[in-house]
Amino acid sequence: MAPDLHDRADREEEMMRTNHGRSMMGLLLAAGVPLLVAACKREERALGTTPPPGAPQVEPGVTTVSAVDSIVAARCDREARCNNIGADREYASQEACATRIRAEWRDDLNFAECPGGIDSKELTECLQEIRNDDCNNPFDTLDRIVACRSSDLCQATQ
Repeated sequence: MAPDLHDRADREEEMMRTNHGRSMMGLLLAAGVPLLVAACKREERALGTTPPPGAPQVEPGVTTVSAVDSIVAARCDREARCNNIGADREYASQEACATRIRAEWRDDLNFAECPGGIDSKELTECLQEIRNDDCNNPFDTLDRIVACRSSDLCQATQ
């Protein structure tokens, strides 16, 4: 074979190997990327950061700080309505009411106890029970206590 033809044959063979290598790399990427995405989604589900396929959509949780603020405001409004705030009353002032009720909730509703946040539907029910709480009816207070349990308010993590 003439030297020119030999060089040409070598170049064509090298080009075929390069094209074959590129084709194989393309196939590996085409197959690998979807597998990688699926693996990441599976890890997110295992870590509880995304719901499994077909799971019902859940409203995003309310932050624990926001929930406590809402409960404190509703409870102190109730205490004011029931004439429990003022001199010689259960709470000396609106500020004293807020301080004491916030302290009561601090251990129950926090990030460590509710890492998924607060279930907004349950918080709405709790706040409604506080607003409906009759000043002189112990059963209403019991309903409020049941509706505002931290076990109900904390949104479950997936």
